[in-house]
Amino acid sequence: MTTDLDTIKQTLVGISKGDKILDTLLEFERTLDNAEIFAYRNWILGELVEGPDIGRYWYKTVWMYPYAMMPDPDAGLRLTKLGAKVNFRKGVFKRPTKVEGPEDWVDPQTKRAKMVDNDIWLITIELPIKYINRGLQDMDDIIQKDIDDTNEELAGAFADEEQPMEEMPPEGEMPQEGGMPPPEEGAPEEEV
Repeated sequence: MTTDLDTIKQTLVGISKGDKILDTLLEFERTLDNAEIFAYRNWILGELVEGPDIGRYWYKTVWMYPYAMMPDPDAGLRLTKLGAKVNFRKGVFKRPTKVEGPEDWVDPQTKRAKMVDNDIWLITIELPIKYINRGLQDMDDIIQKDIDDTNEELAGAFADEEQPMEEMPPEGEMPQEGGMPPPEEGAPEEEV
């Protein structure tokens, strides 16, 4: 995939058109921060190049990183525990070269700079929309609950076989404490 300054400019213009989009990006960043993604190497260096694309169930963004500064994939695994989809792929960023003379122009008439290809990493993050649209107050509780649920699932996956369920008595019969049979009809009840 190729990206350039025009694509980034269009993304920034789209963000600046409304407060709601900026608010959702702040909630997105808060979710990543609460999941401690920025503690991993190079994750803080990302630049938004596409998005946010807000769907019914997913909140999608694409981030660009210099090729030599690939973000630590372990942080992506941390996001998948929250239910996110994370995709790493190589891409090309077309940027203008530094103009030092006429040889650096594409066309002397327009004086547009020649474009240089730079290798980059493009990280696509699709986060469940529940982390974005519930408001800032209960965001931490939602994330913590999902992390706890995931940890319980992982712990349960390694547990020994489940205990068999006790057999239920046939319908209409209730078990008595101490294994006593139910009293017969018309028989006097004993006091305990």
